[in-house]
This record gives sequence, structure tokens and C-alpha cells, in this order.
Amino acid sequence: MSFRLRTIVTVLFAVILTTLTIALSAIFVVRTTSEVEETIGDELSGYAFQMGSKLDLFMENRYQAVKLLGNLPAFKNDETDRQKQSIEQMKKEFPSFSWIGVTDENGKVKIATDNILVGESIKERPVYKEALNGPFIGDVHDAVLLAKLLPNPSGEQLQFVDISLPIYDNDGNFKGVLATHLSWEWAKEIEQGIFQESMLDRRTEIFVVSAGDHSILLGPDRLKGSQLNKELLDSLQRSSNKWTTSAWNDGEMYLTGYAKADGYADYQGLNWEIIVREPASLAFNGLNDLKTFFFVISIMAIILFSLIGWVFAQFLAIPIKRISRFASHMTKERHVEMPSVRGIKEVEELATSIQTMITNLTYTERALSEMELIANKDSLTNLPNRKALYEWLSSDQLQNSSKLAVFFLDLDGFKPINDTYGHLTGDMVLIEIAKRLQTFVGNRQFAARLGGDEFVVVSPIQTKEEANRLANNIIQMINQEIVLSQTTVHVGCSIGIALYPDHADQQVETVHLADEALYLSKANGKNRATFYDRTRDI
Repeated sequence: MSFRLRTIVTVLFAVILTTLTIALSAIFVVRTTSEVEETIGDELSGYAFQMGSKLDLFMENRYQAVKLLGNLPAFKNDETDRQKQSIEQMKKEFPSFSWIGVTDENGKVKIATDNILVGESIKERPVYKEALNGPFIGDVHDAVLLAKLLPNPSGEQLQFVDISLPIYDNDGNFKGVLATHLSWEWAKEIEQGIFQESMLDRRTEIFVVSAGDHSILLGPDRLKGSQLNKELLDSLQRSSNKWTTSAWNDGEMYLTGYAKADGYADYQGLNWEIIVREPASLAFNGLNDLKTFFFVISIMAIILFSLIGWVFAQFLAIPIKRISRFASHMTKERHVEMPSVRGIKEVEELATSIQTMITNLTYTERALSEMELIANKDSLTNLPNRKALYEWLSSDQLQNSSKLAVFFLDLDGFKPINDTYGHLTGDMVLIEIAKRLQTFVGNRQFAARLGGDEFVVVSPIQTKEEANRLANNIIQMINQEIVLSQTTVHVGCSIGIALYPDHADQQVETVHLADEALYLSKANGKNRATFYDRTRDI
């Protein structure tokens, strides 16, 4: 069986170009997909850690508040009127407490907020029974006695977290139990705060899972109360990066980040497991579009050059073998020069066209590499982003650093500027702050924007005093007025500071601890710096 030369050449060119396309596409898909997956996975696990930290911080704060209340003289001296005033004031200051009550020795409610359950016995309820042995913090549960007594505009099942402790008089005699029910609604508010701060896509979902029976305490309405797949939890716990890509019960693939809320300070924690998932189709949406574009261009190139081969086939009998050998080597070695073809003008042009195509494909690959560099930059301020920060902290140049200070910055008064002058003015303020930070840091220092009005500065230091001085210099620099085209504005700066290796064994973990210290700066009046302190007693 014989074939026309034009047919042979056309098929041969199609095979050559297809081989080149497949080789370059495989390299692109493997490398780029891995980079995108790692970036998004790290971000999701970071959001899970933030959610867990905020849950623990909230619970520790309320636990300390209940302890302080129970130690007031009114409770030790059994002064009922003053007890009543104290619990009502507590509920007013902390609306997350749905109910606060005081029982006698036998579990009968003597006084309570809004007089709910007064005269009723709660001796069989865990909030009373467990407190007989000491302070008690109970996991999320459905309302029982209070289900029909408390206002419930939403009509959803009321859920509480219990905090209670025994009351003793000055002689050490047991007098009753101070019992409280925290509404689980506060967890939803923290969840909404994470979405607002991070600008997560609404198709991204946050789960809070019970450590006991793995039931979903917080998450999509359709999944609340159901049990999470234990195999999925085990794989997340074993993952060194605390994220994975896997199929869920609905059959869809998700990128899933993981963290554990294991307590804060005196609060030992309820070991809630925090999961943040994002559909893989959403995570890789932009990448899939780029793959499609790359594929279409490659197909067009195959068709075009196959036609050229068909037209000039009669002139290619001899040099075609050389070109074929070149294509064969090209699949094995990335850098191979096109053999010189002389004598037939059309063949010379064809060889040049193939070389141009290879150059364009190589340029496309380089462009993709440049896109990876862009992925490490914040698009608004041109500062490094979270991914670049974590890579820098893990780089070889920092492995020998004896001591580092991480400054976690959050601008004070930025939201009113956004609300008053608009987001364009807010963006100009962020750009100016970024310029000041770029000017501030040197070759051994690093500045990054994590999102919103949050920035991080990392600097090698020798002493804690040096870190404090740097933080004050940053605050003074940011406090300087910002002159815009239409107005002049001022912003403050709250800073949380954590030191490596004083506070953490890993540089990246130091960022999370500095974030926790930031909340203390916010709580203590803003525009100040606060060091992380694991022994802090609120």
C-alpha cells in the first residue's frame, strides 16, 4: 500500500506538532496545577486556623467573665439582690449569654435573667451536675427547658454552649451553681466576619465539627447535625500541610483546609475541628480557561502547519527526514536547535515557521512562569502577598536567622474612610501605606499585604526592646497624614508582635501568633503594639 507524499507529510506534521503540544501542555498542566492547588490549599487552611483561633478566643473571654462573676462577694455571701443585679448586668454587656441563673444546693433556680426558670429544678441537667465537680464547659447542644421560653424570631432550633461553676461561701460550703447558656449564634457572626475580611467566594463553606461524634455544629443548613466522613477527617489530620483535595459525600471534588480549635490560655478548648472547603471547579476555574485557550491555539497551529506541509510536500522529500529527526529529539530534549535547511526556499520558510512556532510555545511557557510570579504579588499595592510571605519565611536564607520579629498590622479608622470617601480613596490609602512600608523595610526585612487592611512586616532582631522600637516607628510612620487629591486623611495602626523562636518553633506559626496578639491591641484601645503572651490571663 502506498500513499501520496502530500498525505504522508500532512500526517507527519500533524503528529510532530501534536507531540510538541502534548509535551508542553503536560509540563504546563502538572506544574501550574500543583502551584495553584498549593496556594489555594494554604489559604483555606489559614482561614480554618483563623476561625478556630477566634472561636477559642471568644470562648476563653466568656469563660473568664463567668469566673469573675462567680468570685464576686455577692455570690460568696449569698446576697440575692446583688446577685440578680450582677447577672442582669452581665447579660446586658454580653448579649451572647441567652440565659444566666443561680441555683441553690439542690439545683433549684433561685434567680435568673428575665426570671426565666426561677423556681424550676435543673439538677438533672449537665450544666448543674457537671459543675458539682468544678468549672464546666459543655459542647453545643439543642435547647431543652429554654426552647419555648426564650424569644426565637428565626424559628430555628435554639442551640447553646454551657459554662457553669460551683459557688462556695467564705467557709468553703457549697451554696449552689452559677449556670450560663451561650447562644450558638455568636459562632455564625464569627463565620460572617471571616467572609467579610477575606472576601471569600460565597460558594466556599466553613464547617465547625464536634470532636466527639464528628457531627456538624456549624455549616450549610442542609448538612447541620449530620456526621462528617471520618475518613476525610483522618486524611486532613494526617496531612502535613493541613489541606487536601478529595471527594465528599456529594461526589464533588473539593479543596479542603483544616485546623483544630484546641483552646487558648486557661480555656482548655472543646477540640472543635474547623474545615474550610472550596469546590475544585471554582478553585481551578481560571486555570481551566487558560488550558482551553492553550489547547485551541495548539490545534490551530497544527491545522495551519499541516496545510503548509500539504502545499509544499513535493519540495520536502529530502529535508523532511531531517525535520522529523529534529521533532523526535525535541520530545526528549527541551533545547534542540532546528537543523539548517538550504536550497529550497519553501522548505527554508517552513523550517523558519516551525522554529517560530516553537519560540511562541516557549514564550507561552515563559508567560505562564511570569503568571506564577504575579500570583505572589498583591494586585493593588504590588507588595508580596500571603503565599510570598510564607515562601520567604520558609526560604533557606532565613534558616540560620537566630531571631525574628513578626509584626501583624491592622489599620485603625480605615473603614470610615471607605464609607465616607468611597473604595477608590480607600485603595489610594492602602497604596500609600504600602509605599511607606516598602520604604521602611530594608534588604533583611520583608513587608507583605495579606488582604483588606492587614499587613505583615518581618525583621531580624536581637532583643524584644528592638522589636518594640521598630513597632513604635511603624505606628508613627503610618500615623502621618495622607494627602490625597481631594482631601487629607489619617489612619491608625494596631500591631500584634510575635517572636521566633521565643513564641514558636516554626517561622510561619509566628505569623498566626502575631495575629492573635493583634486582637489584644484592638481590645486595649488600638493604635498600639502588643506582644504575644501565651500565659495571658484575661
